[in-house]
Amino acid sequence: MSEETSNPQEEEKRQFESFSDAFDQASHDAKERAKQAAPKLKETIANGAFDAAYGLAYGAVFAGTFAHELLPQGLKDGLEKGAQAGKEAARKASEKAKEHFSSPETPPVSEPLELPEAPPAQA
Repeated sequence: MSEETSNPQEEEKRQFESFSDAFDQASHDAKERAKQAAPKLKETIANGAFDAAYGLAYGAVFAGTFAHELLPQGLKDGLEKGAQAGKEAARKASEKAKEHFSSPETPPVSEPLELPEAPPAQA
């Protein structure tokens, strides 16, 4: 058989002087092959991570947008007003916490947290 048609796995086995020589050569060969394979593996992982992140983001936004489009306007308005009231309550709670923790000399005053009143339902 010519060298062009020979199977690479049918290479002639090398003879080594010692087990240590064989181990060193195998270690060297493994490192070289790993250096060649690493960039390809990194690219594959990066592409997979991108595809997964894109798919998750697309799915979440599509589902949310689609569901939002299906909701009646009254329900949309209620969700919007509730979100605004929640943001305002969180802002007030944050301000109270900052006041409380920024002045340790004054004794803490126990004030109940006031929740916003729910707006009357629209018909």
